[in-house]
Amino acid sequence: MEDNSYKLIIAYFEKTISDEGLNQLQEWIEASPEHLSQFSETIQILEASKSYFKQQVYPEKAWSKIHAHISREDLPQLAKRQGRKWISYAAACLICCILGTALYQYRPGSSEIYQTVSNRNGQQARFTLPDSSVVYLGGGSTLKYPKNFNGKIRNVDLDGEAFFDVVHQSAHPFTVNTGDITTVVLGTSFNIKAYDTEHKVAVTVKTGKVAVMAKHNGQDQVIKYLLPDDQISINTQNGLYTFSEISANDVVSWINHDFIFYNTSLEDIATALEHHYGIAIEFTDPDLSKVRLTAKFKNITLTEAMENISILSGLAFTQNGNHLYISNNNQKGGKIMK
Repeated sequence: MEDNSYKLIIAYFEKTISDEGLNQLQEWIEASPEHLSQFSETIQILEASKSYFKQQVYPEKAWSKIHAHISREDLPQLAKRQGRKWISYAAACLICCILGTALYQYRPGSSEIYQTVSNRNGQQARFTLPDSSVVYLGGGSTLKYPKNFNGKIRNVDLDGEAFFDVVHQSAHPFTVNTGDITTVVLGTSFNIKAYDTEHKVAVTVKTGKVAVMAKHNGQDQVIKYLLPDDQISINTQNGLYTFSEISANDVVSWINHDFIFYNTSLEDIATALEHHYGIAIEFTDPDLSKVRLTAKFKNITLTEAMENISILSGLAFTQNGNHLYISNNNQKGGKIMK
């Protein structure tokens, strides 16, 4: 990282950056996914050193020492090969330079206070975050967020599905952590579906622009930048992902208790209905879960939804309490598409 780029990040971090400097920083970040990763990691290091220790931070002096240390390296070719490993050494040097002998000042109780909102399957909630951003939290989902966004980064943790309408704050990026996948925005609206048990993260942008990042060798790297109606779906077990253009309005229709499915497997449809209606759906034959349907459900009851699925698929369903069973003994006809 160049000295000037780091100085711009410091000015941004300390809220002393000029309009011209902010434009330069934005151009530098957008020039390369690597720059966004370096920006994010540097901010996190500075934030961590201010959050956990009482001693005043002098980042400019710290950087001078780091730069002097790096300049004395005798193996510049090694630095080129290792690329982004600079951040690990910078982190260690920065902490040592800033903290000195002040380790005794650490206070575990000084960590940020978090609040947690959890929905059972069949529940849905709309609430406002401390920065006035609005969240729609789906069934079977949990969101953890600070009681107050005091840091440079507005950071939340999600397990499940949520639609975010984020208030724009250029000096305070908004990040959503879903396991090893992080979504970074300044101000936009987007949907994230990331149930831990499903081993998949899907990010869909309605307005604005987001960067989706994944951990690689312990560090965040940008996978994809998303614009309106872009969607990325990531397999969290093998890291593979697919990118597609899709109607964001259809994806977020669930916040109005609607469902719009295009060539969607019955397995995925069943999962969506389980979270929304608070029931369990089982297939008497596993192959039936591969049936694909196109359907639109506009704020209808569970029974109405299942009757429509039965007509479209040619399958039958039976209900026993909160359990539904889908089987292949429907005599009404219909066409099964695999």
